Amino acid sequence: MDACTKSEHKLTRESPSNKLLYAKEISTYKKMVDDYYKGIRQMVPVSDQDMNTHLAEVSRSHTDKLNTQVALHQLYQYASKYYDGIISSLEDDPAAQSKQLTLRLQQIAAALENKVTDL
Repeated sequence: MDACTKSEHKLTRESPSNKLLYAKEISTYKKMVDDYYKGIRQMVPVSDQDMNTHLAEVSRSHTDKLNTQVALHQLYQYASKYYDGIISSLEDDPAAQSKQLTLRLQQIAAALENKVTDL
């Protein structure tokens, strides 16, 4: 964990034993982390279209391994757990507003919860 921080840690006698054991290796790991992020910064940016194409290909290659009903149920469980926060964020987001995502999520929630609604 210390390899991922920019600040230097002062070791004392009270420092945890794991920090004392690996203190000599921290600089090596910090360099590895720095090199990793440097490599990412140097990568050519990927367009949304290219990313969507790649994700669609990955999705198709794993179609037989995915139970969509289970996945949708798990997504809905997550969304219902954080429903108020998601609705609030969608209401504040101009892109979500233009796509009426708040209304769509409310309609999905109503349908899945068998609620009568005038949405």
